[in-house]
Amino acid sequence: MKKLLLLSLAILLAACGVVQPAQQVQPTPIIATVLVTVIPTTEVAPPTTISLPTQAPTLAPTDIPTIAPTATLEPTVAPQPTADTSTTSGSSSGTGLIPVNVDNFLGKGAFTGITISSDLVTLRCFPREIEISMTANLPEITRAEMYYRIVDQPSGLYPSEWLLVGNLGTDGKGKFFTTFNAESIHPNFRGLDKAWIDFQFIGINKGVRVVAPTEKIERLVVYSKECP
Repeated sequence: MKKLLLLSLAILLAACGVVQPAQQVQPTPIIATVLVTVIPTTEVAPPTTISLPTQAPTLAPTDIPTIAPTATLEPTVAPQPTADTSTTSGSSSGTGLIPVNVDNFLGKGAFTGITISSDLVTLRCFPREIEISMTANLPEITRAEMYYRIVDQPSGLYPSEWLLVGNLGTDGKGKFFTTFNAESIHPNFRGLDKAWIDFQFIGINKGVRVVAPTEKIERLVVYSKECP
């Protein structure tokens, strides 16, 4: 009996001494965490329509110069003028010049007392200039413009166009005057041996408007390139 008990105990101990194989521990699965950056969608508002101005921008005013009239009107045809070409004491200051006193009829109510110091002007001899003066016959005339043209002598054919000389001088009291010399003639016509110089004068008012022109003052003054 005792032996049986010991045998049973020995078997029991032997059984307890058997080492059971260790069970492998399964690795813990690693879960990769992926960080996804979520960019919120920005809602873009449609562009706002810019309203156009209803009025044009105001520009700073600029000074507009007053332009003098060019007096494009063609001189009116007048009868052949009669002029007093008599000398004063036989000549003008003893120089042999013959002054011209234009008939007031040719002033056409705009100017009176139109006088020209000589009926001759030359390029290379004497006299080389003439003095012209007149009086305004209308109180509204405050300025006088002078025009001239050249007519070949003796044929009298193909007169030039009317050319503006400019404004006459004035004393501010209705008197007008100027000096016209041979060099005032356009170079295209200075080469003529002889020619007539026709004149016309235009009366201008303060509003820079033509008041009245004179008639054409024709064939009273001679131009000569050399000494006559």
